[in-house]
Amino acid sequence: MKRSWIVLSAGLLLLGIVGVAVVTAQPNKGPVLIPGDRPVTEDQVRQKLQSEGWSNVQIMREGSYIEAMGSKNGQTAKLMVDAQTGRLHVVDEDDDD
Repeated sequence: MKRSWIVLSAGLLLLGIVGVAVVTAQPNKGPVLIPGDRPVTEDQVRQKLQSEGWSNVQIMREGSYIEAMGSKNGQTAKLMVDAQTGRLHVVDEDDDD
């Protein structure tokens, strides 16, 4: 009986490890801001936003993300861009990091 519990526990542990590996291996599937799925610079993000009509664009690096703030059509907004892929990251307005 102990042997079956050990085998079951080992199987569940292995399943958990594989599950975590699969979740962390999936790339960010957010909307594309800068096509190419490769690293982007702060200047590329600034130029892209300005070309789309954004004004007062301010850029700040935050870990592996580029945080961009600016105004468009009278509305101020903040975007987080994955610096490794050029994809947008959804910003939770309630998140006070």
